[in-house]
Amino acid sequence: MQYFTLFFICLFSISTYASECKKPEMPSNDEWNKWLSEIKIEAINNGISKKTIENELNNIKPQKKIILRDRCQPESRITLKEYLFYRVDKARIVGGKKILKKYQIELDEISKYFNIQKRFIVAILGMESSYGKNQGKIRTIDAVATLAFDRRRSEFYKKQLFATLKIIDQNLVSSNNLKGSWGGALGMTQMLPTTFIDSGYDWDGNGVDIWNSYEDAFASIANYLTTIDKNLWNSNLSWGREVLPPSNFSDFAESLKQQNPKGCGAVKSRSVPKTLIEWNKLGFRDKDGNILPERNDFEARLVYPDGINGRMFLVYQNYKNLLYYNCSSYYAISLGLLSDEINS
Repeated sequence: MQYFTLFFICLFSISTYASECKKPEMPSNDEWNKWLSEIKIEAINNGISKKTIENELNNIKPQKKIILRDRCQPESRITLKEYLFYRVDKARIVGGKKILKKYQIELDEISKYFNIQKRFIVAILGMESSYGKNQGKIRTIDAVATLAFDRRRSEFYKKQLFATLKIIDQNLVSSNNLKGSWGGALGMTQMLPTTFIDSGYDWDGNGVDIWNSYEDAFASIANYLTTIDKNLWNSNLSWGREVLPPSNFSDFAESLKQQNPKGCGAVKSRSVPKTLIEWNKLGFRDKDGNILPERNDFEARLVYPDGINGRMFLVYQNYKNLLYYNCSSYYAISLGLLSDEINS
């Protein structure tokens, strides 16, 4: 989910770890058991019951295949065009339209309650799990425990391990049903355990079930996107639009870059904000070559992940929320375009 779209990164990765892609040296029983003993103490300090800790961790073993999946990312960098070919494909567009029609009443209610356009909810479900078809079948406790031990992202996955134990301890989901991707992402929404605890939503009143209940999956996505305090969702805006740059763009491109930006790479790569009127004055046009809407009531930022010769987009406030789900320019642009296609 937010950290990466994990099942897709195993196929294509922009950040590569090929130098680490070799047969992992697995810990000895003594090393593993020593680490587990320390984790159990931390888990108790995190308020998790001794019974749950013993049930879940006493017989757990590190999974070599999970470490291999995490480290062995292909070195090749794909283009936005290639990414869109796999992500905004006919199957996802048609599937999204069917979901939109099948769950029209439920989506209308959820959209109104959370004040978010339903096409974005459906598009995320399509991007993350092909509308529930590709959820992953790996026991989450195995995945997050293995990755918490592995040195590469140990601290991040320790948080996911404790969150997983809390989910089980609080009887939110049984251990046997807590399954997902090799990276610990859960259910149709591919939320990480920490996000599940914070944003999982029981819409139908039967407990939070993002594996089987489309209503809960829809509501959980909507709840997450609309409760980001740093960047509130604006239901009066879309995500952005594709634009054409002026012929002299290279002359002033540097001047549009943020100074000392903060956040992940995709957040920092956005330009300084300007109104559409200001972008018009700079010579930017919509993808058909027409003048942009003469509006100054909101700001947009320019993104062009494939460089100055690649496709360009002016993105609005909601785009940043999509990056919170997965901080990748390719992901957020694809999600926006998929939502447009589903809604067309």
